[in-house]
Amino acid sequence: MQIARDPLDIEAHARRVLLASRPPLTDRAFGALVDLFLALGDRGRALRRQLLEQAMPWLDPDDAHFLRTHLDTELPRGAQLPTQRWSVLDTAVLGSLNMVGLQRREVAQETPFQQAMSLLEYGDLAGARGMLEAALLDEPDHEEVNRELLAIYQHSRDDAGKAEMADKLVARHGALPSGWS
Repeated sequence: MQIARDPLDIEAHARRVLLASRPPLTDRAFGALVDLFLALGDRGRALRRQLLEQAMPWLDPDDAHFLRTHLDTELPRGAQLPTQRWSVLDTAVLGSLNMVGLQRREVAQETPFQQAMSLLEYGDLAGARGMLEAALLDEPDHEEVNRELLAIYQHSRDDAGKAEMADKLVARHGALPSGWS
């Protein structure tokens, strides 16, 4: 609590590290050292080294290595720290500082028929019909497109639209696909 009240009380930090370097409080040594490193910033290198050496037998090897790498440089606030729970001054950024990352992935291209079926599922009959008409004009032998477009004309009772599409098919391909006569 004293460190939380006065983070620059170096004597309190040193006492806390020394207390945490003895059983049964050894699980708190890393958090105490992290707080000391954060409070001192880039100053107090000799004190940081001495207290780190005293606590070394109780530290996890990865935690000890992490602190050794920051002896000569400042441990910046908001730095990505190893997981620990006994630090008072740590801003508790665990893991990655990047909350959202951009990922590229291949998206399978939908065929015009699949896109039209999606439009039908959402109730966009006119959009699906337009997409199927364009697909049939490009590929008049596509059976699924042909069958679905004819079903749309039949259910919507749009004989004028069907006749107009038949004229376009004859003009472009010279004949009508099966089922149009």
